[in-house]
Amino acid sequence: MRRREEKTKNFSKQFVPKNIRDVFVKAGKQALKVSWMLIKIYIPVSLLTAFLDQIGFLDLIAPVFEPVMKLLGLPGEAALVLLAAWVNSLFAAIAAASVIELTFRQITIIAIITGFAHNLILETTVLMKLKMGRIGIALSRIVFSLLVGMLLNLIMPEVVRGVVMNPYAAAPDFTWINFLMKIGTTSLEIIALMFVVMLVYEFLIFWKHSQKIKEKLNFVTRFFGMSANAIGPWLVGFFIGIAYGAGILFQMNKNHQLKHKDVCLLTISMCIVHALVEDTIFYVVVGANIWWILGVRLLALIIILRLVSRGEFYKKLTWIGLPKQLTKDN
Repeated sequence: MRRREEKTKNFSKQFVPKNIRDVFVKAGKQALKVSWMLIKIYIPVSLLTAFLDQIGFLDLIAPVFEPVMKLLGLPGEAALVLLAAWVNSLFAAIAAASVIELTFRQITIIAIITGFAHNLILETTVLMKLKMGRIGIALSRIVFSLLVGMLLNLIMPEVVRGVVMNPYAAAPDFTWINFLMKIGTTSLEIIALMFVVMLVYEFLIFWKHSQKIKEKLNFVTRFFGMSANAIGPWLVGFFIGIAYGAGILFQMNKNHQLKHKDVCLLTISMCIVHALVEDTIFYVVVGANIWWILGVRLLALIIILRLVSRGEFYKKLTWIGLPKQLTKDN
């Protein structure tokens, strides 16, 4: 009995932050703040797309985009989903996709394509301000995402499993009541999921061993050909994202803690995979297959970074929008 009590005390001492209440409070505030940013995009775009669908606009534009969308295994109407992601965000794309009838396979392909290229205006602007990218990076992301989508359409099985967690999304006939209920319940799901994600982030920040874990993860940056200083911004980009982690990324770049190679490889890494947990979770809620999303994006990250990091090959890719070397020191 004493041994169990000692183990419990040791566990609490080692792994549970002393200010546990602060963790929950801060996570709750952050979740509400971020959720509001997402929901105020999700609701208007959902309503607009539903309205366009009901007046027949989507049926009108579908034939125009059908030849290109067919290469991706998607219906013509899905062009609106991709456009929403490119000029706005993933949540605008999810909102548009929720109105169109899509299979689990199609929503998974959309999740992967838009995962590589979304929110291009904001994220490209952020990268340019951080001196981590130039405007050409946006076009490069679009081209890369479409090529991956075409490849997936060729190799992905016709039957892909997925689960739509919102019961109102499964309604056979469209009614505005059901649609509004779907928007409301999905918004609540977003808040709940964001709270869980933020709770994990805040727990790691307050956890006294988080710095030691961070140091032990240096093998990741070594594997990708980056210096040890790159592990911080890499983790920020990988788990939080370009826009949300911009402050930390800016500070490290401003202090000249990163080499030119680090900055180039970080830019590529974040364009391929950023905010992986959040982006994946929200697409899984509407029926995308989690294993295909994670597998394709992580495989692409490993293959491309390993190839680009060889020697000084990354310098030959500045034409796609990677940052140019500004000083001799970095």
